[in-house]
Amino acid sequence: MRLAFIAPLVLSAMVVSGCQPTRIDDLLVSCPALTLPSDLADLTRYRAGSPPDLSTVVLDARVTAVDANCRRGRRDRSLDATISMRFQMDRGPAAPSRAVQIPWFLAVLDANDNVISRQSFVLPAQFGANTTRAAVSSQPVEISFPVGQHLRAQDYRIMVGFQLTEDELALNRRRGPR
Repeated sequence: MRLAFIAPLVLSAMVVSGCQPTRIDDLLVSCPALTLPSDLADLTRYRAGSPPDLSTVVLDARVTAVDANCRRGRRDRSLDATISMRFQMDRGPAAPSRAVQIPWFLAVLDANDNVISRQSFVLPAQFGANTTRAAVSSQPVEISFPVGQHLRAQDYRIMVGFQLTEDELALNRRRGPR
């Protein structure tokens, strides 16, 4: 009776933190913290060589969700995570075609915020005919963390966001979160 009451609470806490277990054995697996800094959650691209205004927007995109699933690795010596991103994108009036490239990254940080590993990705996407808005999802990315006596899931942090140029990052910081 008591276990039946605790399991939904554990499951709810894990879903809120972005970790969705797939088996009952995984209910007690803790996921690393998942962060999406607000200044890396938006991407606005302008036509090259043009001043940034509404008429020169090529692409305006935002991260709408980060899906994470954690499970025990082999012999309980690792924690395996699967991460995927969901984006909403708007085609600007200066877009040369319906095809776009969405650059994003995933980084693993240690407890002192040192980058342990970093991977960059480019998601090719396409707007449908006569549409200016679309939702797309990345392919799942698998990462593994060593765990054991001295390392725990809480010793890591996963950071995700758009891969921005310096100008795009400065624009996001001036504009603030949307």
